[in-house]
Amino acid sequence: MAKDKSYRSGYKTTRADHPAENAAAQAAAMAMEASASIKAMIEKQQGPIPKLPPVYLDDAIRSRLLQWNIPQLIAMGASTGGTEALATVLTALRPPMPPIVVVQHIPPYFSRLFAQRLDADCELQISEAKEGDIPAANHVYIAPGERHMSLRTDGGRMRLVVQPGPRVNSVCPAVDVLFDSVARYVGGAALGILLTGMGRDGADGLLAMRRAGAHTLGQDEPSAVVYGMPKAAMDCGAVEQQLNLQDMAQAVQLIVHKTAC
Repeated sequence: MAKDKSYRSGYKTTRADHPAENAAAQAAAMAMEASASIKAMIEKQQGPIPKLPPVYLDDAIRSRLLQWNIPQLIAMGASTGGTEALATVLTALRPPMPPIVVVQHIPPYFSRLFAQRLDADCELQISEAKEGDIPAANHVYIAPGERHMSLRTDGGRMRLVVQPGPRVNSVCPAVDVLFDSVARYVGGAALGILLTGMGRDGADGLLAMRRAGAHTLGQDEPSAVVYGMPKAAMDCGAVEQQLNLQDMAQAVQLIVHKTAC
């Protein structure tokens, strides 16, 4: 069931009265500027980055995705350019959906604002993850800044572990920490998605998920702000199917609902 958003219209028309919403919008703008600056820096150092052809959701890919099992949990990871990429995907998803757990490389405080911003725009419930949360259907959990997020079992129930820890791949939260735990506790009943980002965080964890039987998606190069993390995952065989960002949500809908929504 979709959450009741009847109060949202007033909320959105009085943004100036809500400091947190103002800060979330400013944080999103800063993230976009930072992503553009990083991309410009890379192109200055390496020259124009050659573009591979985009991978759109054609009939052959649709047919393949229809054969995938309906996931019990979706795990997503992103870094540079990820706030807007995640917003593109999550705002387009419609219930019913399995629980979705997300690691975005983001500082403390901004992760909460990011979750609040998404919650205002999405039909799914979005919140910053807390220690001991039980993943629920139609709910998206965003890892807090400077806290790793992973899964554990407690009396047969899945719970989130949200704790500080040493940096993995030079970051905290790390996508690999989440993906490794999903591979261990959810296995083939999960769907893994790796989006835009610099470096290789998430590549090894996504490979662990695929080896555990999970299906995996990766953002294609033309639609990625920085094609680092998805490329590393593609190169090591972790990505089962690449897709353009504009078709990612439709692909998830297809996998979960077995029909385009």
